[in-house]
Amino acid sequence: MQKELLVPVGNFACLPYAVFNGCDAIYLAGKKYGARAYADNFTDEELKKAVSFCHLYGVKVYVAINVMLFERELNAVLEYLHFLVSINVDALIVSDLGLIATIHELYPNLEIHASTQAHTFNVSQIKFLKELGVKRVVVDRELSLKEIKKLENIIDIEVFIHGALCVSYSGNCLMSYMLKQRSGNRGCCAQVCRLKYSLEHKRKIVPLKDKYLLSTKELNTSAHLDELLASKIVSFKVEGRMKSPSYVGFITKYYRTLITNYEKTGKVQIKKEDIEKLKVIFNREFTDGYLFESKNIYNMKTPNHQGTFLGQVISISKDKIKIKLKKSLSQGDGIRFISEDVGMMVNYLYDKNGKLINMGRANDIVYVLNKVNLTKTGEVRKTIDYQLETELSKVAKKKILVNVDLNISLGKFAILVDDGNNKIKLVDDFVFMATKKATTKEEIIKQIKKTGNTPFEIDKISICIEPNLFIPLSKINDIRRRVLEMLERQRRK
Repeated sequence: MQKELLVPVGNFACLPYAVFNGCDAIYLAGKKYGARAYADNFTDEELKKAVSFCHLYGVKVYVAINVMLFERELNAVLEYLHFLVSINVDALIVSDLGLIATIHELYPNLEIHASTQAHTFNVSQIKFLKELGVKRVVVDRELSLKEIKKLENIIDIEVFIHGALCVSYSGNCLMSYMLKQRSGNRGCCAQVCRLKYSLEHKRKIVPLKDKYLLSTKELNTSAHLDELLASKIVSFKVEGRMKSPSYVGFITKYYRTLITNYEKTGKVQIKKEDIEKLKVIFNREFTDGYLFESKNIYNMKTPNHQGTFLGQVISISKDKIKIKLKKSLSQGDGIRFISEDVGMMVNYLYDKNGKLINMGRANDIVYVLNKVNLTKTGEVRKTIDYQLETELSKVAKKKILVNVDLNISLGKFAILVDDGNNKIKLVDDFVFMATKKATTKEEIIKQIKKTGNTPFEIDKISICIEPNLFIPLSKINDIRRRVLEMLERQRRK
């Protein structure tokens, strides 16, 4: 069974990073009705462009309408649904049961996925959702793989494999609304679980060093990916519609590589350097999560990005901080001092002699400016890697391989392009008897392969040509351009 890699796209800038790094599908939301109201999200025009772009490269688009609706919003939502159907989205991610039933009644052929906000965790609810017209269920993040396996023969199952964990039951948290009047079920979660709390026992405060009592670590299942891939789960989902393009690009490529290698070898092979990159891009420390029944879910020390261990602060003055490095540090990196939980960008970096440098290497002594008024020595971590961010910002465009079949005779030039799913054929009459020099196969193939800035690359060319024919090279260029434009339009639907 082919497994789907589903990644988050919080804004249009993230889109090519997801598509060109190998996702099978993306999920996103419009400006309303999505459970991440504070992501940039997509205007209607951007949604239309996103669907066209993704379909060109064979990537599916799932649009989240996964807030609980007020009845007064129904007419506006129905207009929005009509728009989404008109631009050929591949599925809707929905949590409101009334809306699920309405969508299925109005658009019976439109695929519906029950959002994790629908709080799906047992056989009875899955059967009920299936009766409502749901094709796929995004099960609760608090379920274990053992529990999920009991559900997978009933309906298509999607699970979160990486990203932030919710401390509460999926779709049932009212804490943000009760404390901040911001409803998580309306996409406005204030993440109050990331705040400091006191612990009271028998009306007495329990003295605790670490105060972030409800803050969860980041889910990272890559060490168990072989178990997930061996299951009947159809889709593996990464959380992160609030994340940057570089994060989306790296995490997509990371899991794409692991999945592809597993499909080839039957093994998940994780590189140590990729784990280090993953840590510096974003982590609150990692956990296997409820999915693998981990008891190590919480990071009560801090809710912040932890980065990766860099070295130790060994002395401090009013102006500068002296650091003994265990890994390289570059100008432009971000660092965090654990003793006081404060961070800064390294705009100026000095060697042990006070000379400005671009980079310090492992075991070097370096100095940075004391912009944060640090007073305590201790561990320092790298939270932004400038060189890695620069590397990740460069994303290579994906090329679509097509095969070409040419059949050429006097008065007839027939070209057929085939991308594996679509076949487009054009025939023209610009073929003449040669009066001087005949056009060779090699000349024809050279022109056909000139795909330039198109999204296509010619893989194989089959050519059948009668002898002693003359074909204007400009006409070959023209018919190649026309047939590839037709194929592009077909793929964008």
